[in-house]
Amino acid sequence: MAIDMDLAKRLKTYRNFKHLTQKEVAAHLEVPHSAISDIENGKRDVTVGELKILSHLYGRSVEEIMSGKKYDYYNIANIARLLTELPDEDLKEVMFIIEYKRKRLEEKSKTVNHD
Repeated sequence: MAIDMDLAKRLKTYRNFKHLTQKEVAAHLEVPHSAISDIENGKRDVTVGELKILSHLYGRSVEEIMSGKKYDYYNIANIARLLTELPDEDLKEVMFIIEYKRKRLEEKSKTVNHD
């Protein structure tokens, strides 16, 4: 069964971004080189197990690979970790800025909806 061509293109783009050959990716997936070519040309499905390996190999979440949308869970986790390291006073300041930005966004949304 063929895969979505957008997914196939994303996989090829991510591979090229990492400067990996199809042969190198095939070695990680333990599949023939031709399987990577078939996947990237939309002729072969990619399995869940292969997606997990590709996710790690390409430094992308499975969600991002599948949808093309960047769900930056790793950065969110990193931000949370950094916030826990801040002194209370700095944390209050960061929270104030976040709340201020959220309210501005909410106000802009109301203005756009009323026009």
